[in-house]
Amino acid sequence: MAIVEAEVVIPRVASARPPRRSRNLIVLRAGDRSLHGAWLAAARRDFDVFVSYFGRVPGRHAEGADFYEMRPGPKWPCIADLVREHHGLVAAYDCVWFPDDDLAADPATLDRMFAFFHAFELNLAQPALTHDSYCTWRTLRQDPGCHLRFNRFVEIMAPIFSREALRICAPSFSESPSGWGLDWLWPRLCQQAGLERMAVIDATPVRHTRPCGGELYARHPEMDPRADAQRVLRKYGLHDVRAEAKYSFARRIREVPLPAALRLLYGLRKLHGRRKHRPRD
Repeated sequence: MAIVEAEVVIPRVASARPPRRSRNLIVLRAGDRSLHGAWLAAARRDFDVFVSYFGRVPGRHAEGADFYEMRPGPKWPCIADLVREHHGLVAAYDCVWFPDDDLAADPATLDRMFAFFHAFELNLAQPALTHDSYCTWRTLRQDPGCHLRFNRFVEIMAPIFSREALRICAPSFSESPSGWGLDWLWPRLCQQAGLERMAVIDATPVRHTRPCGGELYARHPEMDPRADAQRVLRKYGLHDVRAEAKYSFARRIREVPLPAALRLLYGLRKLHGRRKHRPRD
C-alpha cells in the first residue's frame, strides 16, 4: 500500500504488497462509514483501490488500499485535484471507477462489472442499482432481463470512465462543487469526442444504501446544487437534460433463447452423434 500526499501531508511509505497489474482502478472518496471494506474481501481481485479519505482520523481505511491519501472537501473537486496531481498513476489504468462510499457490493460483482465494461468496449458506464436502493432515476435500477442497456446518461454516484473518456471529462470535475450537472455534461463531451459507447450494466447491480446527497450536504451546508447544475448547463449550452437522462435508452444486450425448432434440431443431432460414436462390443 502506498500513501500519497494530499492537502494533509503524510509521509510516503513503500508498497506493502507486490504491485498489481490490473487494468482497473477504483478511486474512492471515503468517509468514516464507508462500505468499501466488503469490496476488498477477496484474496484476489481484478482492480486496484485508491482511497482518498475525507475524515479526520489519520490512517483510517489505509489497510487494504493499494494507494491512500487524506484530503478534506467535497467529492468531485477533490477528485479533480487527485487526478491532476497523480495523473501518471491514474492514466496508467484502462478504466477508472469513481463510486460513492455507500454502495454495497462484493468483489466478484465488481470484477464482473469491469469485465463487461471491457468486453463491450464502453467509454462511459455505471452499474445498475438494485431495486431496494435509494435512487434518483428509476430507469437506472436493474432490468433483470438485460446484461446492459446502451444509453446517454450515468449518475455522479458511480461513473466508470475509459482512459480516453476520463481525459476528456476530467477537466469538468471541478466545475460543480456538488457534482450536479456533471452527469448531464459527460455524455455530451464524450459524444463530441466520438466516444459513443455508454451503458448501464444490469448484470452487476450494486445497492445504494443511504439517501442521495445526505452526508455531503450535511458536511457542506453552503452548497447550492441547483445553482451548480444551472451554471454547468448554461456554460455548455445543454437543454432538455432531464428527458435525456430518463429516456435516452437505445439498445440492450440480453440472453435470447434459441427457437424451439432449432433446439429440437440440435437435440436430434446430439442423439445421432451419441449413437454414431457408441462403443461397439
